[in-house]
Amino acid sequence: MHRFSDAFLTSSGRIGRLAFIASGVPVLLIWAAYDLYAPVFLRGLIGGIIAVVLLFVGANLLSQRLHDRGRSGWWSGPILLLIAMALPLLLHGGQAPIDGLAAVLLVPVSVDLILLPGQKAFNRYGAPLTGGSAG
Repeated sequence: MHRFSDAFLTSSGRIGRLAFIASGVPVLLIWAAYDLYAPVFLRGLIGGIIAVVLLFVGANLLSQRLHDRGRSGWWSGPILLLIAMALPLLLHGGQAPIDGLAAVLLVPVSVDLILLPGQKAFNRYGAPLTGGSAG
């Protein structure tokens, strides 16, 4: 069984769809809540620390899910960049064309990571998932 702490603190191994969603939704909610509600003075004091922690956790989650799909974890970098670029549009109705482009590009990425199952066979990132963490 995959532990939540493993999902957040390491980029190695594999994580199934359900565990990815269960771990990723709180991270996205924290990111959105911080972006929407954090006071200006707090952003200046600890904004960089929060950003680094959220990027670290996001990269670890994405890397493990990409591994389960048979892809390199390095793809988590461009995916996180797309999320960061699309966030203003999703949260604030951003007007920049790049916001919309990023949101459009996130659709196939989301389908791949959330809807498609992981590889059922052993791959270079480890054994297939079994039980409740499979997907």
